[in-house]
Amino acid sequence: MQENTDYLNQKSYDKKVFFVSLIVVLGVVILFLAAIILIQNSGEFKYDERLDEVTEDELEIEKKWLIDPERIPYDLSGAKVFHIEQTYINFSPEIRVRNINEGEQYVFCLKYGLTKDGVQRNEVETQVTREEYLELVKKKEGNTIYKTRYQLLADGEIVAIDIFEGDLSGLAYMEIEFANMDEALAYETPDWVIKDVTDDVNYKNGHLARFGIPQE
Repeated sequence: MQENTDYLNQKSYDKKVFFVSLIVVLGVVILFLAAIILIQNSGEFKYDERLDEVTEDELEIEKKWLIDPERIPYDLSGAKVFHIEQTYINFSPEIRVRNINEGEQYVFCLKYGLTKDGVQRNEVETQVTREEYLELVKKKEGNTIYKTRYQLLADGEIVAIDIFEGDLSGLAYMEIEFANMDEALAYETPDWVIKDVTDDVNYKNGHLARFGIPQE
């Protein structure tokens, strides 16, 4: 009888140990998953916060570099991806519309007042309906630009990598928009890019739509 009692007590103890261990393991797993979610949300928050900083007014302050797509140092697998169909309906002032991700968004944009250094210009951007977009596209001038944009937060900056397609295949840019001129002037050109083309009108998207890839 004593042996049976000992056996049952041992069995009950083993069950308690098992359930306690299971609870501990589950707790560790939950904490681990929560930490991952917290880190991801933190990165997303920083991205959104910086994006708000550089787009809070109608003044665009941006620098652009010609790049080799094979030498991009960033991991683009985690970047936000935008497939862009960009059509111009006027070149002076510059007026364009975008179809983003095959109808996910339609955007109307007016740009004017480009400075000689190519860094600053006024930008007015607004969402439009599909019907409005289709009407505007009828006024097309030049060639439609097709590109895929990979956008990510890197070293505190919103980095946009544009890979062009169609007639502009082989061309690639990196663009960074800044909150003010001090930031733009302080940013040093990375050593992996081909060259800074911020002040070269031949590399503006509007020029590409009219004349294609610049001939060196």
